Formats: sequence, structure tokens, C-alpha cells
Amino acid sequence: MAKALHTSVHIAVVWGFLAVMMSGPAVGAAGWETLGGGITRRGQSNHRGPVSACVKWRFELAAATPFSIATDGEQRTYIACEDGVLYALDPNGALLWTYDANSPFSGSPNAATDGSVYIGNADGRLHIVGPDGTGAGAYSTGGVISSSPAVARTGNVYFGSHDGNLYAISPDGDELWTFATRGPGVLPNGAITASPAIGADGTIYVGGLYDPNLYALDPNDGSVKWVCCFEYLTKPWDPTSVEGGWPFASPVVGPDGTIYQTLLYDPSLYAIDPNNGDIRWEINLANPSSGWFDYGYADDYPGADGWSEPVVGPDGTIYVSFDDPYLRAVNPDGTIHWVTRLGKLGGFTLTVDAAGMIYAACDDGYLYVVDSAGWQVARFKSDNWLNYPVVAADGTVIVSEGRDGSVLIADANNYVWAFSMQDCEGLDHPLHGIADLDGSGEVDFADLARLLADWFLCTDKTVYPGMSGPVCSYAGSLLFLAGDVDQDGYVFFSDLSEVADVWLGAARSDRGPREPGPFLPPQAWPYRPDSGGGGGGGGGR
Repeated sequence: MAKALHTSVHIAVVWGFLAVMMSGPAVGAAGWETLGGGITRRGQSNHRGPVSACVKWRFELAAATPFSIATDGEQRTYIACEDGVLYALDPNGALLWTYDANSPFSGSPNAATDGSVYIGNADGRLHIVGPDGTGAGAYSTGGVISSSPAVARTGNVYFGSHDGNLYAISPDGDELWTFATRGPGVLPNGAITASPAIGADGTIYVGGLYDPNLYALDPNDGSVKWVCCFEYLTKPWDPTSVEGGWPFASPVVGPDGTIYQTLLYDPSLYAIDPNNGDIRWEINLANPSSGWFDYGYADDYPGADGWSEPVVGPDGTIYVSFDDPYLRAVNPDGTIHWVTRLGKLGGFTLTVDAAGMIYAACDDGYLYVVDSAGWQVARFKSDNWLNYPVVAADGTVIVSEGRDGSVLIADANNYVWAFSMQDCEGLDHPLHGIADLDGSGEVDFADLARLLADWFLCTDKTVYPGMSGPVCSYAGSLLFLAGDVDQDGYVFFSDLSEVADVWLGAARSDRGPREPGPFLPPQAWPYRPDSGGGGGGGGGR
């Protein structure tokens, strides 16, 4: 009996190890194959990214690319554009080939291990592109395909369409099965905008827009294993008072198989049991009374919800972005670890590297780098919207610009940027530490001069009692001044201290995780934010 028990335990451990290996971090030697790095959509890289780097290469595009790029095992990069052109670049950013679909691309490509690229476009076709850039087939659906295909280890391909169906096709494009989601009201069809995720056992997870459910499907025939419903009664006594969020973003499979889902019209993050679809926990991440947010949060960001995928760090922490300027870190048990504010616009697309550094791209043109304790350590500023950062093999960080033609700006070109720490001697560092204000790669007198210029020449010229000159606060500005190193809304002594400490190499103890509390002006600020003294753009904690 004891021997049998020992054998069964040994087998369970082996299978558990294999399951972890199969569902491990999203990107390894094979590359960043699809949205979220891999079929788990976890957004986690096996590689460490830089916090100070020069430009490895920059590739100019004639149209926006508001999608994730993909990379393969040979470090080739695949870029899909809204003008319908797919670009393939070599590891140095040189063009290898292009493929023209004659219709705008509408989602992220998948770079399969056999060299094929799968990608959907606005005319409802999934294109199969061969390793040399020639068309190898296409599969037609009844709607736009914004879902990034998931290529299983069997080679079968799973993707959703705005016609409300999830499609399973063979590597050659032959249909295997379809699964239909619900439509809103009297409409016959739903719509799938999310990209399906695949668990360690091959189960397909997908949600449909207008359909408040997450489905677990058998990969062989599309039969339903279980359904997790996000509907609820706002009035328990009234069966007609049904509300529920909709899965716009993709489900994300964690290291232990737990599925994480954010929703439209719902401020919560859900953790779902992969065995039966039960909700293990949920947490409201936009509760204005939680103590984590700035004054006026409820008025400034009513109805904050999830438009982009969460990502999972190497320690299991889940990082979540809503359509507000706050990045949340959630512990695996469903409690908030920390919340930090990045910029003033918000709505981030995320990835996390092997060291736990979070890369957050924003419509304000910034790529923010945040450590696992919630402190911003580096940033990159573009003139365009940024989206979907990737930490690729050799530690290169790649991020794309996605400004479309809806904004009337003369210079309409977009770029894909690749940053690396290699061969940077004598070059500027556009991705740089927060104290390196001019991006020179070093913190020196020039950075101090820039800080002081911002301090004394910023917008608030009021002289307050007991002070001999103006105090810098610039509430209402859309972007932070360069001298506002900690981006708390004030250029003040905390910013001077940050620059001086780095410049002089002062030893500093590690900062612990951010703690709850409202965003307040820095210590020694001459007036309270509610005293009518002017300014008052929320400060750091």
C-alpha cells in the first residue's frame, strides 16, 4: 500500500512538473510568437529587459500598427499594419520581405514554429503566409478578425471572428469545427474580439463580446467543458435585473492553470478555476474608497474597466491595466499588492520580464518601466501612441507606434522601436533611468540643470507666504515636465534628491512595495491640496 502510494505520488509529481513546463513562461527560445508572448497570453518573457538602452534599430511604417509584433526562434520580427502590409525584419531590423493582404490587418500575427505566419484582417480572412513571405492559403469568416490566432502544439489553429464564432482549422487551413457565442438582444450573432488562450492540457479558453461568459472548449471537437458566467442580479429579488461584464480582452492562463479575466463594464479582475469554471476570487480594482487612488478618482474615471490583457510576473503577481492612469499589482490570493500611477492618460498594454520588471506602453507616448515593488525606474518618450511592448530574446525591447489617421497631425508616420544594452557606447539612451533627464546614458550636471530650469520656469508663478520664489505645480497639464522625475505633479526636493543620489552614487536602501494612501503633495509643500493655494496635481506617496 505504501509503495503504491509512493508510486502514485511520484507519477503525480512528474505530471505536475510536465504541466508546469508546458504552461511555463510565454516566451522562450521560440520567440514572442503571438499576442501575450504565447498561447497562454501571459505576457511574460524568459529574458531580462534593459532599463537604460540605445536604439538597436528603428523601422518606419506608412501606417499605424496598433497590434503586438511577433518574433520567431531566429529573432525575426513580424509587423502587421492597418494598410494591409505584413513586414518581416531580420534581427538587425532590415527588411526581409513584405506580404500585402489588400485589406487592413486588424489583429496581431502569430509566428508559428514551422515558419508560417497566421494573421487575420478586416475582410474576415485568416491569411497563412509562408516562411518566404508568399501566401500559403486563407480561410474566410463572416466578420473582421481582430483575434490573434493561437497555434496549438498539434499545429491546429484557433481564432475568433466578429461574426461571433471561434474557428478551429488545420495547419493547411481546413476547417475542423466552429463554436458560436451569443449575440446581444435580438441580434443572431455575437462577436469575438479576444484572442483564445490554450491551457497545458490543450483546453481552449475564449469569451465573446456581448456574451458575459468564458467558455472552456475541448480542442478536438469544440464541445463545452464548462462555462463561467459573469452575469449577476443587481436586485436579488428581481430576475430581470441582470447585468454582467463582457470579455473584450483575452483570458490569461497563469502558471498553475488559473485563468485571469478582465471585462468591459466591470471593474473587477476574476480568477477562475480551470477544472470546473468556478470563480476562485474576484476583486474590484477601481474602488474609489479603497485608499489607493487620487482624490476625485470616481469623477475623473467613472466606469473604469478592462480593455487590455493582464500579465503575470515570474512570482505569480498579476498586473492589470484599466482605462485610467493606474497600474495595479494583485497577489495570487486576490489581494492588492500595490497601485501606482503612470502618466496622466492611462490605458496600458503590458509585458513583464524575467526579473519582474513591468513594461507599460501608453497613448501618452511613454513606455514606462516599473519594478516589482511598484516604483518607476525608467521611461521612453515617443511622439506617437505606444502599444504592446515585447521583451524578446537577447533582452531587446521592441515597442510599436499605433497612431491612426483619426488625429490630424502632419507627420503621420509610425515606427517600431527596438532597444538594447549592446553596443551603446557613445550613443544616447532614449530608454533611460528616470534621473537621466536628457537620455545621455549618464546622470550629470546637464540633468541637474534641466531639473532646475523646469523648477523655476514652470506654469505656477504664485509666490506663497514664507517663500522667496514660485513653487512649481502644473495641475491640468497633459504631460509631465522632464524635471518632475517622480511624476507626482510637482518639481520639488524629491526630484532633486533622486537626481543627486544617482549622480553622486549615494547608497540607498531598497524601497518596499508602495502602500495605500491618497496621492498628496510632497513633504514641505506650503499648502494643502484643499486649501485653495493653487496647483495641487496629486503627489507621490
